[in-house]
Amino acid sequence: MKIVSSDNALIQQISMVRNAGVYTLYRPIEKVEGPEVVINGRRMIMVGSNDYLGLATDPRVMEASSRAISRFGTGPGGSRILCGNILLHEELEARVAAALGKKWALIFTTGFMANLGAISTIAESGDIFLCDKECHASIIEGCRMSRCRIATFAHNDFNSALSKLEKLIKTPASNRIFLITEGVFSMSGRVAPLDKLVKLKDIAPNLITFVDDAHGFGVLGGGRGTAHSLGCTDQIDIISGTFSKAFASIGGFIASDDKNLKDYLKHRSRALIFSAALPAASTAAALKVFDIIAEEPERITRLIANATKIRNELAALGFTVNNGGSPIISVSIGSDEAAHAFVMLLDELGIFAVSAVYPAVSRGASIIRLALTSNHEDRHISQIIEAFATAKQRLQF
Repeated sequence: MKIVSSDNALIQQISMVRNAGVYTLYRPIEKVEGPEVVINGRRMIMVGSNDYLGLATDPRVMEASSRAISRFGTGPGGSRILCGNILLHEELEARVAAALGKKWALIFTTGFMANLGAISTIAESGDIFLCDKECHASIIEGCRMSRCRIATFAHNDFNSALSKLEKLIKTPASNRIFLITEGVFSMSGRVAPLDKLVKLKDIAPNLITFVDDAHGFGVLGGGRGTAHSLGCTDQIDIISGTFSKAFASIGGFIASDDKNLKDYLKHRSRALIFSAALPAASTAAALKVFDIIAEEPERITRLIANATKIRNELAALGFTVNNGGSPIISVSIGSDEAAHAFVMLLDELGIFAVSAVYPAVSRGASIIRLALTSNHEDRHISQIIEAFATAKQRLQF
């Protein structure tokens, strides 16, 4: 029995892209060697990975992970609330909290589950979520699961947020209002104006601010995140994040100063209670990255320098690129078809890049999303720029 019909719009779209020979998703990687990967026996420059500090293949991180396996095994054996809680989890939570300048942190198995599990749990009847229009899917799903009202404001637009908030304050029978945004937006790489958005507390003192800093933690503010870089950590009530980017691992977290919130999540969040705990190997890897960031702060400096160089050189070639100090560079392409074709040609030229098409971005606003690492060398950057120049010429872009 067919579960999904061949007439399904999504199935038809996937078939069309595959038949056109421009399907670029789920490419199997055979081997990873820092900023280079092997696919179908071909060595390529990886410029799509979120391994910002280039530590996922660092021998020190892999050794720490291996030692944790020897001590705790390959799997947790259960959820944290029952039998899967290990000392490494609590050590990592302490390191996260100290880095963020918060009193506590709570680890979830993934960043998606951290947002989903926290947002859907803390909401009460009558609460309202005021979200940046480009918030991550995990945030939106958490808000939906709460069954509370969701309002949005224009991307990174303080005046839009202010206008929406002023209207929401007057909403009858409303309880609390949560302002939710990202620190660094995952698709565009734009940095949120957190230092401005927290001023909304001036007109709504009870406003609860929630920032997903998945792409800023470990990168901005000397690794301490976007709020720290903008000097407003104390005004952010809840910070979420992940270890799957700069921290060369997997897992997510929620951090705050409200002790009651931590206990509430530990005993009420279904995403935490009914999920297996983060494996020891992944926990130890993230812990080791904290040590390396402290010992080698130049990694962050080199990362930002690499991203700035790519951004400037692409702009010089005539591409429209985002501005900002994050390691994510979005290159505007336009149609989904053009983005697929561009990625396929880059692939042919030895560059592993990724496109973001609808619904990850608005219709007609597809991009090539580049993510730089501190391990990219000048020769890699030169090859990337040459490939973009060739692709532009061949496609008459």
